[in-house]
Amino acid sequence: MSKAITFLAFFISFLSLEAQEKRTNLTGKTVLDSLAIPDVHVINQNTSIGTITNTNGFFEIPVKVGDTLYYSHLKYIDKHIIITNKMLSTKRISISLEEKTVVLKEMILEKQRSIFYQDPEILPNNGIVVDAKSLNLPYANVKAKEDKSIVKFQSGASVNLDNLINILNGNAKREKQLKEMALEDTELKKVRDYFTDDFFITDLKIEKIYINQFLNDCIDKNIIRIFKRENKLDVLKLLMRESKLFPKRIVDEELYLTNQ
Repeated sequence: MSKAITFLAFFISFLSLEAQEKRTNLTGKTVLDSLAIPDVHVINQNTSIGTITNTNGFFEIPVKVGDTLYYSHLKYIDKHIIITNKMLSTKRISISLEEKTVVLKEMILEKQRSIFYQDPEILPNNGIVVDAKSLNLPYANVKAKEDKSIVKFQSGASVNLDNLINILNGNAKREKQLKEMALEDTELKKVRDYFTDDFFITDLKIEKIYINQFLNDCIDKNIIRIFKRENKLDVLKLLMRESKLFPKRIVDEELYLTNQ
């Protein structure tokens, strides 16, 4: 009789333990200001079972009271949620995530250097003059023709008018182009920092050395204007669409202003 009672008590304890370990499928949704967030990783840290939210932000995962759900996404702050009886009774939860704040670093556009510039840290000068003659360039000994179309001023100074106009126009045009390039480069860096290199490498399958080139290719698709409108979803769609075509257009990375 004593053995039967002991066995019965053990059997009841086993059933109770099994009931405690049984988990129920819970439906959830991730949002940002009521807008659905797709591709969020949701992991039950008690079971190591995970899933990913669909295009409407929904997911389903087995849980029980006391389990901890971990939410992770490149653009949003990680979040932990502990499952309660109330959550299980409704079998549906809605979790709001917060965007990550990215601090941009200052970028300095240095003055363009001569093609004969020598970096003293890389190549010491040692008294050697580097110019067209020392490099035996074909135009080293060519003398410029005398330009007689000059304008004299009352002060006695004289200047070639055509050359002066060309210099002023050329400098102004070059300065304007540099400003436009610097502005575009700054805006593209904002896009890169916002989505992070990990997104380009992992999700878009673009090697790190080609990220700048890829973003420059997207300029013609108005990526800067769309990003300035703070329509990040449209920017994301544009990046995903263009990334499928990008491997066919790979060129020299040195053509682009910013190198990371």
